[in-house]
Amino acid sequence: MKILSQPIEAAVWFKDKKIPEPIKFRFKDSSDSVSVIKINKIFECREEKIAGIRSYVYCCQSIIDDREKIYELKYFIDECRWVLYKI
Repeated sequence: MKILSQPIEAAVWFKDKKIPEPIKFRFKDSSDSVSVIKINKIFECREEKIAGIRSYVYCCQSIIDDREKIYELKYFIDECRWVLYKI
């Protein structure tokens, strides 16, 4: 997987555990067109702490450009910020 770390806008659910669960997200690609991606499956959610920065990393699967792709989303807890981390 290639590391992108590109900012995104995400629509999420908050369930009983208080951990956000992403449903879909929107981002600008290299040609400045906006794409909306619906998340079909979340394989895992893990908490990371790198250099004191807490985050949740989601391994997800969606259909992007008519192909099924696996990618990672990252949510920075203290900053309330989402990024498309790897694809």
